[in-house]
Amino acid sequence: MEKLAENVWFLPFELKALGVNIGRNVTVIRLSSGELLLHSTAPFTSQQVERIRGLGKVRWITDPMVDHDTFSQKGIAAFEEAVFLAPDGFPEQQGVSVQPLLPIPEAWGEEIQVLRLEGADSFSEHVFFHRSSRTLIVCDLLMNFPDPGSSWQRMALRIGLGPKQDPGTSRRLKFAVKDRQRFRASLEKVLQWPFERVVVGHGEPLREDAYQLSKAAWTKAGWLES
Repeated sequence: MEKLAENVWFLPFELKALGVNIGRNVTVIRLSSGELLLHSTAPFTSQQVERIRGLGKVRWITDPMVDHDTFSQKGIAAFEEAVFLAPDGFPEQQGVSVQPLLPIPEAWGEEIQVLRLEGADSFSEHVFFHRSSRTLIVCDLLMNFPDPGSSWQRMALRIGLGPKQDPGTSRRLKFAVKDRQRFRASLEKVLQWPFERVVVGHGEPLREDAYQLSKAAWTKAGWLES
């Protein structure tokens, strides 16, 4: 588990698609109350659970996108004391009680801001901004594979996701955007946040020049005006 910023940790997991590990990232955020918010679920090991609990009490877990239910059952099972938050339309999971993500819990105060990306309703992705660390946390809005490895891995990523993934956007999300005007308006709101780093759902976090790299990727995708 890597500490990205004050009160923000990054925990990567393996997730394969087309025979390539595209990864699955979990972000741990500690609020001023000392309570923890886990962004995304994963098949946590007992050692990882112990280490996370060593940071504070896990109060909330969220999978902030409709198409993000791969590990929700396992994630909740690891932290049964936590409240699970997800967008409207999130698939029902056996044994998982889902509460609405919006409006966000009052206990988050001004520490966490959440924005639903309009115009791609089938994804219903919600992006998070941790104000004090200036960290943006997304699911599929950005991916980042600066070193994909073998030629097969590079080809598989290019076919499945698109030609540019360092960082870039997936083909699936591009097809999901049905109202470009609304989606662009959402991205413009995201860019009002002064973020300095980005934790992506798949791949390596953007640790430097995150704001400009994100804006360039969204412009290349045709969602922002150049």
